[in-house]
Amino acid sequence: MNSYEPETGGASCPIFCKKGLRAVVLCDGPPPPLELLAYWLTGAELFVCTDGAGHPYQNLPRTPDVVIGDFDSLSGRVLDGRDGPRFLQVVDQHTTDSEKALLYLADEGYEEVVLLGATGWRLDHTLFNVHLLERFADRLSICIAGHHADTVRLAPDSQVSWDLQPGCKFSVMPLAGTVTNVTIEGAEFPLLGETLAAGGMATIGNHVTMSPLLISVGKGTLLVSVDREEGPEYIEGIPESD
Repeated sequence: MNSYEPETGGASCPIFCKKGLRAVVLCDGPPPPLELLAYWLTGAELFVCTDGAGHPYQNLPRTPDVVIGDFDSLSGRVLDGRDGPRFLQVVDQHTTDSEKALLYLADEGYEEVVLLGATGWRLDHTLFNVHLLERFADRLSICIAGHHADTVRLAPDSQVSWDLQPGCKFSVMPLAGTVTNVTIEGAEFPLLGETLAAGGMATIGNHVTMSPLLISVGKGTLLVSVDREEGPEYIEGIPESD
């Protein structure tokens, strides 16, 4: 993205600008580069880890405020020190640890959540986490921060104007059924009132040609994934180690 500012961090992200109480949740998937985690933690009021994610916590840019889950991954390793995080055990086999974190944050009055470590390794976990954007849409605004791109949900009858540099790659796709009246302006492949459905036209790998990028949606919900223009270096999709 064009605004990878360490001072303001993820609070100034062009596609997920901070507007309310924000939490960062580190899930137990492939861990993000520490500088990417630090970027999103800047400006966030709360830092949550699910189960064993981020353990040992002293290696993280910031000590988690809360660790939540059923703790099957932390069995025998939970240390609730005086200066450490608060551990919340939720023994519920009908919800994932990511869900447990989102339910907790919604009940605590948070409005925005950034999920890291929520994609990769297992396709079933990745798809499940992506659909959490739709399931919690009435309670939380969620951004999934992946290794290369950030993904958000556009609600029905909504429009966005994003300050993205020309050449920035992005993709759009239906999130929960057919999406009508999709318009995209300022892109290599613009759309004008199109209907998008699963198995329909390919809307992957578009490029910004003019800033701002304008996207509007009629009925249905749209998933938008935007590549980062700046940030940590990668080799074959794996973060470089120090």
